[in-house]
Amino acid sequence: MGLDKQSQAPGRTTLLEAVNICLQNIGEQPVNTLETQQVNEAAQAETTILEFFKEGQTRGWSWNTELAFEFSKNTSNQIILPANIASFKTDEYEWDGRFVMRGQKVYDREKRTYTIPDDVLTTLKADIISYLPWDECPEIYNRWTTIRSARVFSDRVLADDSIFKYTAMDEKAALIELQRVELDQAQANSLTGGPGLLPGRTYSAGYGLLGRTRGFVDG
Repeated sequence: MGLDKQSQAPGRTTLLEAVNICLQNIGEQPVNTLETQQVNEAAQAETTILEFFKEGQTRGWSWNTELAFEFSKNTSNQIILPANIASFKTDEYEWDGRFVMRGQKVYDREKRTYTIPDDVLTTLKADIISYLPWDECPEIYNRWTTIRSARVFSDRVLADDSIFKYTAMDEKAALIELQRVELDQAQANSLTGGPGLLPGRTYSAGYGLLGRTRGFVDG
């Protein structure tokens, strides 16, 4: 870092910087833009990052999960879901899995139709997980995604065990830190549960920790 930059506060990691980290991990030169990618490895790196960036969000974190989100029907008595919805789950005690997400619509499994008549409901609440863009995700999540992607990218391009093992250690450390921040953010535990979860539903001998925070499965 030059002397002129040492007094500047570091900003968030950009997608371009993440791509360059992947490139540097395999000994390639960084690129200046993602707009006109003429370097094949840069395009592969970006594809790998976006692959794991999206997959990681499906785990459900405090910052991309909304509880009891209300959806309204359209004039055709259908509920159309936003394109960035990764998971849609209604209250199992109220609906027993009757309404599920199929494509971008809510499907009534009991009536076997996408059309929901007014005598059933006019609005429907569900817990949802949403895909967020890079700049709206926490920096610590983007860092984990970057390190994770760099490991897989190097393995796909070079199949170098020494690089793979090194970045695997970095990835594990980044995931541990991400989980630590997530626990602090969600403030969930086995007695009180998390936001929107009743203590009585958090634990039972037959079902385990139903209210535990999602996203803590390594791999």
